[in-house]
Amino acid sequence: MNFRFMRCAAIALVGFGASFGVSASVQAESLQETISALLKSHQRIQAAKADVASAGEGFHVARKAYLPTLDITAFYGFEEQRKHESDDTHMPTRELDFKVTQLVYDFGSTLIGKEQAELAVTQAEVILDATQQGLILEALSAHLGLISANEIVNFAKGSEANIKRQTELEDARVQRGSGFSTDVLQAKAQLAGAQARRVQAEGALHQARYRYQAVFGVAPEKITGLKKPRVPLDLLPGSMEAAVDMALNSSKQLEVTQIVSDVARAQTKKARADGLFPVINLIGENKLKKDNGGTVGFKGEQIIRLEATYSFNLWGSSLNTIEASKHAYLASSSRVMDAKNIISEQVRAAWQQLQTSRENAQFLRNQANIASEFLELARKERRLGRRSLIDVLAGETALINASSDAASAESNISVAAFTLLGVMGTLNLDAIQ
Repeated sequence: MNFRFMRCAAIALVGFGASFGVSASVQAESLQETISALLKSHQRIQAAKADVASAGEGFHVARKAYLPTLDITAFYGFEEQRKHESDDTHMPTRELDFKVTQLVYDFGSTLIGKEQAELAVTQAEVILDATQQGLILEALSAHLGLISANEIVNFAKGSEANIKRQTELEDARVQRGSGFSTDVLQAKAQLAGAQARRVQAEGALHQARYRYQAVFGVAPEKITGLKKPRVPLDLLPGSMEAAVDMALNSSKQLEVTQIVSDVARAQTKKARADGLFPVINLIGENKLKKDNGGTVGFKGEQIIRLEATYSFNLWGSSLNTIEASKHAYLASSSRVMDAKNIISEQVRAAWQQLQTSRENAQFLRNQANIASEFLELARKERRLGRRSLIDVLAGETALINASSDAASAESNISVAAFTLLGVMGTLNLDAIQ
């Protein structure tokens, strides 16, 4: 890897935004398909889907609370009666009872229970959506991080190769008697530094590869085949305040917090209905008895009645339950307001991070270009004897640092844009183009 490659790589950073073309679009579609498959198989998504199914079954249970229930009781025993004016009885007895209970009215308790079950389903679905968005962002960050780490390794290897070549040239000059041993030592010291940077870059690449494998489940076969998706700037609102307003309307985190508050409010109503009012049921019973109650033989008994049941703790524990539910609702309402403040802060921070990343990338691209041009001229002047070796080596270091920083900055733009979409609650597969 020679200096010409380093110059081309640095210049290529300038055309980052316009370098994707048709082939990059195809690769982005491949990334979209990969993440789409990940959303179907990842354990985190499977767990969230199981929560949705569980909440759905809970809703069916709450809805069926309106339907009648059947209780069947059978027993076999031994009965003995001692009577003053007739003969005592001493015989086995058996009975089979059927009891059907139909709820008539419970002052809204069952209705509120159904409402809570519906909210639980909605909450599970919102959490599933939030989990998908979080996984998409993780996948994009891992993808972009791996590409950036690989670019930095390539820059480090190129710099090491160039400094090694320069060291060999200086050593050859000393052998011919036209160079200085101090120049060789300077070159070797710079080479050791370049090797250390290359080792650090390779370590960061391994970490990025591990992160990619942890998210996607498999390591990429060829890192150079990975392409960066288009930065979704067109999906972002025109101002920070517009982004905040959008987040307050679509943030999944805020929506979950609001649902929790709605559940707490419903629980307050349910505690009042359960603690202060009776439950009215229509009950029908059919009892089949044999040798029962001192009477030999079979006897049938049918009963239908309207029954009101009221249970109240004499020390007023139901009132404490109602007050506890009220305080829980007040707490949840405060958490909703706090969540709004947190979401607003996160959006503003993400927006500012995006703006900072874009400006930083622009300056770093310019720095990389200038460093590349300087190093090229410094090498020419070095060959003509008008530039010291330390200037050439310093230029080599400046180029690798600027190129690495520019590569990281370009990746940070994409991550910041997708992060902002995630905070606003609008990140989905369609954003990956």
